Amino acid sequence: MNAHEHRLGWRSVSDLRSSASICGLILLLLAGCRNALEAGHNTALDSVDLVKMTDDMAMKIAADPEVQRAYAQHGPLKIVVQPVVNAMTAEVLPRGPAEAFTARVRALLAKHAPDRFIWVMNRDTYYRLRDRELEGIDPGPSPEAISPEYALTATFRSLTDEDPRRRSAYYLCVYELSSLADRTVLWTGSYEVKKIAVKGFLD
Repeated sequence: MNAHEHRLGWRSVSDLRSSASICGLILLLLAGCRNALEAGHNTALDSVDLVKMTDDMAMKIAADPEVQRAYAQHGPLKIVVQPVVNAMTAEVLPRGPAEAFTARVRALLAKHAPDRFIWVMNRDTYYRLRDRELEGIDPGPSPEAISPEYALTATFRSLTDEDPRRRSAYYLCVYELSSLADRTVLWTGSYEVKKIAVKGFLD
């Protein structure tokens, strides 16, 4: 074997070792996915979805050309935030989570783009907080003090499927920033996720 053949031989051995390592890593990842499923993740939306969804929606709103154009023409957008509308098939969405999925978008935009948006508290939330003034919670100015121009809303829908072995749920979460004057939609975005859980771990 000459020097060139010798180098090729070592390269082939090295390639085989590299391929074996990659295959091993893929098998480990697949095993990990199976174990995660067997461990019993339920099919409900959770805090991971909350963070991923709201991070994505806030980033898309801030970067949207139509939103930027409205700000350039009229100044900061006055927005009222509404709780999520639950249009899911069987899932219950309590008031706290329903508010959190839109409130976190507001918090992110207020932090990262404070000059572009003015946030107006919706009346239900304002009066609920005002009733707790004695607990040291300041509800801020009345909603009537600032007239909102836009509403940030979200509607969650789901499709579920169940058999004796597992349950699956597909979620479509649609956010809209719409004009209160003429109901036109300035921006819309969506988050989709499918979840599968082994039936034994749900009981």
